[in-house]
Amino acid sequence: MWQNLVVGLIVIVAAASLVWRYLPAGWRRKAGQLHPSLAPSEGSACGGCSACGGDSCSDTRKS
Repeated sequence: MWQNLVVGLIVIVAAASLVWRYLPAGWRRKAGQLHPSLAPSEGSACGGCSACGGDSCSDTRKS
């Protein structure tokens, strides 16, 4: 019984995360106006990949 509830909760959270990730940026900004914790972060101009460690996406590339 508890396993089904926990698995269901995990699936719901994963589905919500997936939907949120692929929402258009305009919709995410509007959601941020409703509640500040839903706003996209200020510094994330790119897609948020892990390659943005400072050398591939940044304006100040390391030499």
